[in-house]
Amino acid sequence: MIKIFRTIRKNLLTEGKTTKYFKYAIGEIILVVIGILIALQINNWNELRKSNLEEQRALENIHRDFLKNKEALETTMASTLLIMNYGSKILNYTGNKPKPDSENEFNEWLNSVFNSNPFYPQNGFLDDLLSSGKLGIFKNVELRNLLSSWKPKVEVLKEKFNSLDFNEDLLNTYVLENGSWLNADGVLPKGRNVTFPKSGFEVDNRNLLQSLFFENLIENLVISADNYYSMEKETLTLLNEIISKLESEMSNGHDKIF
Repeated sequence: MIKIFRTIRKNLLTEGKTTKYFKYAIGEIILVVIGILIALQINNWNELRKSNLEEQRALENIHRDFLKNKEALETTMASTLLIMNYGSKILNYTGNKPKPDSENEFNEWLNSVFNSNPFYPQNGFLDDLLSSGKLGIFKNVELRNLLSSWKPKVEVLKEKFNSLDFNEDLLNTYVLENGSWLNADGVLPKGRNVTFPKSGFEVDNRNLLQSLFFENLIENLVISADNYYSMEKETLTLLNEIISKLESEMSNGHDKIF
């Protein structure tokens, strides 16, 4: 192509057509500039497409992690509700109030308040982006802000769980000293690898209900479970916002790539 342009210019000069030569030269320059601009545009388009593909993969990876996080969080919330519900039920029978009809019934309630579950989020891909400073791969500012607030929220949730776990340990210690875990564990659902006999001591766990200290331990456990559950709900709200924004960006990004 360049050889053809040179030949045309040479012929124009040889024939003395200077004016036509300059017009042609200007036209040739314009064509070269247009060609460069087209090449730059194609390069920019390719770079943008690569960037969009990278963002799309990141969106999909984090979306997959957060769907698992939602499932895990909802499981822990169900366990926390059990503590609240059965703890509140036990409080209806303390002190001078009527006692449960049977020790086995009470033992089932007692086992159910030992149901605290920590939330272990799957943050592998998000951690990689944060540690490498690549959170900016996401063009949506709102999404970046939501993701940035995720780990601090999880840390607060962990603190609430630690409080619940602490109160659960206090109650466990009290039962160890004043009741029978052997009797309590004897009413656990079938399917365990061991079958427990009744305690060899004259003990009825319903006697725990006569203790003001036991009542206070149960009440503290219910309060800490309620605090944990409130933070679980806040975390779930944030989690759902993140998932919704991820899905919106995934849909928009798919259109940009294709």
